[in-house]
Amino acid sequence: MRKSFDAGLKQKDSGADIPLEFFSACVTYIKASMDRLHDQDQRIHDFLKPHVTTGDDQDATLENLDMRLAKSRGALDALVSASTTYATEGEPGWTAFKAAVEGFMEVYFKILLGGQHSTLTLQEEVFDEGIWDQVAGVTPESLALEDKLYLAVQGLAPADADPASFIGGPPAPGAGPPGQQGRPQP
Repeated sequence: MRKSFDAGLKQKDSGADIPLEFFSACVTYIKASMDRLHDQDQRIHDFLKPHVTTGDDQDATLENLDMRLAKSRGALDALVSASTTYATEGEPGWTAFKAAVEGFMEVYFKILLGGQHSTLTLQEEVFDEGIWDQVAGVTPESLALEDKLYLAVQGLAPADADPASFIGGPPAPGAGPPGQQGRPQP
């Protein structure tokens, strides 16, 4: 989705007439995905916390996770707010929206993803399959919502920004193995 969103942003910056509904749909999808990721990371933190001692290296790692989650949540809130303003104001809101997108992406790549594996060693020691199922929090409802939001973006995507056309990263909901292009027909 990020690549589709980025392609739409670049096209708009190049002068293409990209409907703001596309950007709103992208932000709605990103918010749902990031809320799920934040919830998962919070559950990881909460499951690990009883297994660390105050002041040890793992405690510092969990404090760092808290900091990264707070910054990511703040950047996401700013993105959603700017998207709402852009949807309401139209073109006058574009500059603030674009700045919020850039701020969110910087936090996402440099802060959140930059430390995403920081708790892996402790997770391997503490987590069993049952805990991983609780951490994932995947439900039929969450899968249906993600698919619905994906299809909304796909339906609004401008030329060369269809999310199904991008290879790499996690597969689109229902798309099969990574690298598979397109979506299977129901």
